[in-house]
Amino acid sequence: MELIRTLMVLLAVILATAACNGGEPSTSGATEQSMSPAASTSPATPSPTMATPATTQPSSQPTRKPAAKLNPKEQQRLNQQLIEAAWDNDLRRAEALIARGADVNAKDNTVQSAYLISTSEGYLELLELTLQHGADVDSKDSFNGTGLIRAADRGHADIAGRLVQADIKINHINNLGWTALHEAIILGDGSRRYVDTVRVLLAACADLRLRSQRDQIAPLQHATSKGHNEIAQALRAGLEADKPSKQLANQRLLAAADRGDATAAALAIRAGADLESRDQRGRTALMLAVTNDRSAVARLLLYLGADP
Repeated sequence: MELIRTLMVLLAVILATAACNGGEPSTSGATEQSMSPAASTSPATPSPTMATPATTQPSSQPTRKPAAKLNPKEQQRLNQQLIEAAWDNDLRRAEALIARGADVNAKDNTVQSAYLISTSEGYLELLELTLQHGADVDSKDSFNGTGLIRAADRGHADIAGRLVQADIKINHINNLGWTALHEAIILGDGSRRYVDTVRVLLAACADLRLRSQRDQIAPLQHATSKGHNEIAQALRAGLEADKPSKQLANQRLLAAADRGDATAAALAIRAGADLESRDQRGRTALMLAVTNDRSAVARLLLYLGADP
C-alpha cells in the first residue's frame, strides 16, 4: 500500500528530468554542479539520462499572469499572503494568490519564499506549483542554502529528486560549508528517508569526495562516525564504482531493480543508465521494481522521474 501511495502522489507531479554531470567550481568559490550538459567539465562522472514522462508539463514558466500591473503595496501584500499560504500548505489559496499576481520567489524578512518553504517542509505539490509559475531553483535562503540543501536537511527524498529534475546545482556549498549530501548525513538520523535522500544525491552525481569546509571531513567519514551504516555502505559503493558503458549501465539498472538493490540502481543511474531502458521482455526498471515489490528501488526511480 505504501508503494501504491507513492506512485499515486508522484504520478500527479512528475515532470521532465535532466542529465547530471561532473562538478564545476563556482565563481563565488563554492563548488557547484549543474545538471545541464553544458556545465560538465569532468569526464570522470558520467551523466544519467532521465526520463520524460508522457504527462510532462512545462516547468519554471508562469502559466498565468495578472490582468494588470500591481502597485508595490498590493504586490507586497499578495506576496506575504502567499508565503503564509505556503507555510499552511494551502494549495488552493496559493494558486488563487498566484493567479492574482503573487510572486513565488518573493522573500520575507526571514529570507523565506513560497518556493523555499515548499522545499524545506516537504510540500511536493506546492513545489510543483511554484515551479510551474517560475520558481527560481537557484534561490538561496539566509544560510546561502538552496532548496536541495533544505530538502536534504529534512530527508525529503521526493523533493530532492524533483529538484534534481529541475536542474538544481547538486554540490552548492552553504554558509556552514556543507552541500546537500553533507546535510543529509550530518543532520540526518540515518533513517529510511535519509537513506533515500542520499541515494537520490548519489544518482545525481553528488561529489562523494568533497569535504565539509570547516572540519575537512569527507562524507563517508561523517556517515561512519555517526553510525549511519546503510548510508556509509552506499557511499563506499559509490567511491569504489567503476565506469561502465551506457549499455552496461542500463543492464545494471534493470538487474538492480529486479533484485531490489536500490544503491546499485542509483549507481547505474549515476553511470548514465536510462530510466526508461527496457529488458528483452519490454519491461522498464520501474515495472520490474513494482512487480517484484522492490519498494526502495521504485521510490528512487519515481523520485528521479521514471514514468509511472
